[in-house]
Amino acid sequence: MGLYKKTLRRIANFQTHNPFAVIFALLALTVFIAGGIPYVRTVASLEKMMPEDMEEIKYFNVLRDNFLGKDMIGIVIDVDMESQNEKGIFSVKDKRVLEYIESLKEQISEEDDVIEIFAVTDALRKINGNQLPDEQEFDSLLKNKETANLIRNYINDDFSTTYIIVNTDVGRDDRRLNNLAEAIKNDIEDAGRPPGISIRLAGVPLIQQELSKMIKSSMLNSLWFSILLVFLITFLLYRSFVSSLLPLIVVFVSVAWLYGTMGYFNLGISTLAGGVAAIVIGVGIDYAIHLMNRYKYERKQGKKIEEAVEEAVVSTGTALFATAATTLAAFFAFLFGTMPEMGRFGALMIIGISYSLVFTIIGLPAMLVAEEKLVALYKNKRHYLKIKNA
Repeated sequence: MGLYKKTLRRIANFQTHNPFAVIFALLALTVFIAGGIPYVRTVASLEKMMPEDMEEIKYFNVLRDNFLGKDMIGIVIDVDMESQNEKGIFSVKDKRVLEYIESLKEQISEEDDVIEIFAVTDALRKINGNQLPDEQEFDSLLKNKETANLIRNYINDDFSTTYIIVNTDVGRDDRRLNNLAEAIKNDIEDAGRPPGISIRLAGVPLIQQELSKMIKSSMLNSLWFSILLVFLITFLLYRSFVSSLLPLIVVFVSVAWLYGTMGYFNLGISTLAGGVAAIVIGVGIDYAIHLMNRYKYERKQGKKIEEAVEEAVVSTGTALFATAATTLAAFFAFLFGTMPEMGRFGALMIIGISYSLVFTIIGLPAMLVAEEKLVALYKNKRHYLKIKNA
């Protein structure tokens, strides 16, 4: 314990005598590590949230790789049956719709990860000598019962809706999934869509893409709302903008380091892990407030800056390490669960809380010293100017 306290005392003394050097070093490291933030990925695939050695998952992957090999995307094409436009499209039998389907099929088939693509035009070309029929020819083809039944597999009863089926193989790769979904959306607009029709998309890859967007949105919303609420609470506590901002900087930098680490080490954010930042802020802010309160108390008792920092770091730091150790132990238990999602959440919490503790012990005292020195410098300058102008 003597060596432990001696180490904390040395850390405190170094920050007291070199506050700006410590802040600059942490700022430089933050800029470097924050470079990994753009590479943070989401994990939206349900398969990645389940154990890979689960029998059902293993057998499904075997079927996918050897027999199925596909994840379906459905492109639903609707026409406005109540349109008042004389030149509008009132039926999917309209040749403009069929030509659009062919153009869209051609573009989508060239995208990476597309295995095969089906639409009503495949059946029509097979029946009609590899030609797309006009609306009258279409009606003639429907007089044949066998042909009508084949075409009806792709078109509803009132000829207002048809669909295109795109088979892909991107179910276990979220990045490829997102790229393909965006490419298909662009193809829908670039294929010369005629006026009067609307497009709807469906399928597991599209659902997973929307889930990925929801994870990112929820992550950002929880992050900024937690920062705002924590700032309001600390402001009510200290009645000072700067004093409210300092502990918030500690947890904000901790979260920046956490996300940067996730980007560099390919640690994804999933549904459960999306709330990690808000939890890290909630836990980490306690560490910062405890240390800052002790520092302010010692200063009110008349102790010098160096003595107040040392007392706060040594006494409060000991308690914080004990508290953090028990918290980290609880989250460490998550790593032994069978669900990858739980393990991912536990690992991210361990990293985030560890960063919060480190920044509280190393960064916050330096900021407190720097704050006092800057305030003293400002007051001295104002006093000098008053004397000079008197």
